[in-house]
Amino acid sequence: MSDTPTHKITLKPTNVELNAPAGTPLRDLLFEQGVEFPCGGHGRCRGCKVRVIAGRAELNDAQRKLLKPAEIEAGWRLACQLTLDGDVTIELRQWDAAILADDAVFTFTPHEGYGVAVDLGTTTLVAQLLDLQTSDVLAVRTGLNSQARHGSDVMSRVGFAVADQGQPVLEKLIRDQIGKLIRDLVFAGGVDAAHIRDVTVVGNTVMHHLFCGIDIVPLSHYPFEPVNDGLQEFNVFRCR
Repeated sequence: MSDTPTHKITLKPTNVELNAPAGTPLRDLLFEQGVEFPCGGHGRCRGCKVRVIAGRAELNDAQRKLLKPAEIEAGWRLACQLTLDGDVTIELRQWDAAILADDAVFTFTPHEGYGVAVDLGTTTLVAQLLDLQTSDVLAVRTGLNSQARHGSDVMSRVGFAVADQGQPVLEKLIRDQIGKLIRDLVFAGGVDAAHIRDVTVVGNTVMHHLFCGIDIVPLSHYPFEPVNDGLQEFNVFRCR
């Protein structure tokens, strides 16, 4: 058995609790929770700011350079520069902003049941659970696109899909991830999955192909035209 102690990290405002061995980089833990590291985790930006509410988080030169003294005093740190050396509770700055928030009044036809709207971005996914009777948003979940491990931008992802025959891999990754997001929404919203009536997924042309299972090869060379205009409906996964 390993003698390395295990510590707990609690994330606010979601109250998610994670356990990992001492010395684990927070970047490894938080990436799976949807936290982005814009500079690749090199301590060159402030995009992964977190606030330490309880526990200890050491400072280094990169943090002293990028964070203001008042921020440091208030407990702000750069997640990419931290390792787990004790139980810690942190607040995630990236979750402070309202996601897909819009209070504008619009006309719609009420329906029974619930719907899910998914914004399938090259980098980030955002999913909402909506009451189709009232249009109220019942829950929101986000995550980093799991396909990114095979290319962070559109063209590198297309290259992996074509050159490495990786399209089935990318399709499975994103379908599984969206399925998990929907399950998380159902749990958070306290609704019956059997009452979900519609799921709408929107994304750019490449994401559309890599979700629906449309041949990506035509998008890899001139004239870069899709073989499908996106008007067809696809039944690609079931939420269990």
